Amino acid sequence: MTSFFQRVLTRFFPPAPARHAAPPPAPVAVAAPPPAPVRTAAAALAARRPLMASNGDVVGFEFRIDDAVLQALAQGGDVAAQAAHVAAVLVAARLVAINGRIGLARLPAAWLAYAVVAKNESGTVIGLELDPNAPLDSAVQQAAVVVAAQFKAVGAQVAWDVTSALGASPDFLLVRPAPRQVASELIHALHSRPAELQGIPVIATDLSNIEDLELALQGGVHLASGSLTARAAATPQQKVSVLSPDLVRLAQLLGQLASGAETAAITRAIKGDVSVSVRLLQRMNSASFAHLGGVASIDQAVMLLGRNDLHRWLSLMLTQFADKRKLSSTLQEVALWRARLLELLAMERGEAEPGCFFTLGLASMLSIILKISPEEVVSTLNLPPEAAQALALTGPWYVYLRTMQQLENQTASQASAVADGFRSAERLQELSAQAWAWAAEHTDHEKK
Repeated sequence: MTSFFQRVLTRFFPPAPARHAAPPPAPVAVAAPPPAPVRTAAAALAARRPLMASNGDVVGFEFRIDDAVLQALAQGGDVAAQAAHVAAVLVAARLVAINGRIGLARLPAAWLAYAVVAKNESGTVIGLELDPNAPLDSAVQQAAVVVAAQFKAVGAQVAWDVTSALGASPDFLLVRPAPRQVASELIHALHSRPAELQGIPVIATDLSNIEDLELALQGGVHLASGSLTARAAATPQQKVSVLSPDLVRLAQLLGQLASGAETAAITRAIKGDVSVSVRLLQRMNSASFAHLGGVASIDQAVMLLGRNDLHRWLSLMLTQFADKRKLSSTLQEVALWRARLLELLAMERGEAEPGCFFTLGLASMLSIILKISPEEVVSTLNLPPEAAQALALTGPWYVYLRTMQQLENQTASQASAVADGFRSAERLQELSAQAWAWAAEHTDHEKK
């Protein structure tokens, strides 16, 4: 049976082929045997990374072919495989655009001639990447220009690097930091670009940490993507001397739930916290629980919600205490994605208590969100030993965090998925897409 993503690929990209007068680049002849098989296009379909806007929100996702696959495909000269990966990345970006966000598809400019243009590409941005050490010959460049114009005619926008000469003006400038270049240097270079390029919005990709992402977005970059980790060279985060009273009360409630306190005792504790009581009743009387016909008391709310969902809801409330920073909204949405993804991964592997993994995923972001130490995260959430070990990159639960990081870094492969006990890389990416949809829904709910 074909997968959903394979059916989508077939629908939008029927096998076929030659459509342009300009020939695609000739296969590279190699004397050595071809490299080991690379991931299929379907497996690369949902390898997404958040795309952030200057207001700090996640406004879309970036899709690309990872560097190892690009290198293998280029060396092998397999035109059919190159075309399939181009199709996969474009389909993934288009599906995001259909759902109302921006889909950024990063592709080698030399491979754009393999793309089939759909009827409507509104919301899709195609980032063309050129290797400065391997300039395009005139035929390939002309083919790229022709196909880029066809995409623009059906609503897509096209981006490329300021130093590239494709014979037209891009809709966006696509920039990447040079090795060891920090965001401040990147911003200075952008401000120094020629006057005719000053009015073109900028997309910055592959920024190495949160601090550089925030600096870039504050410095004039319109859209950015990169690693949502703290700067490696930064000094260790300072421990918060006194947690806020609201945060302390939440921690106490979570501790009671984790330690197995009686439901009646937890209900009394919630009643003693006006803020939590009000939020709980608002939640239980929201559209998500309209089928219950209204909830009038804390006792009823706790009973209907259940201990597991109550634990999850209280854990989510912790993200509301995020320090006010440029990417607070993004960090919260990523935290929700991680939490839901780990829960889905645990369900996929048949774990007895998948809710514990939801908390683990959330915990993996709380040190950055709340600016507290990893030790405080463990104690605040009253995490079990396996979760504490996973956060220290060891123990039986670390496999879930490792899989999450591979999906986040767009490096998940069929081999790594199977080795870690999952069905396939494609299945992991399907679960990741489900988790992103859940995170977006709950982020929107909290903003209302």
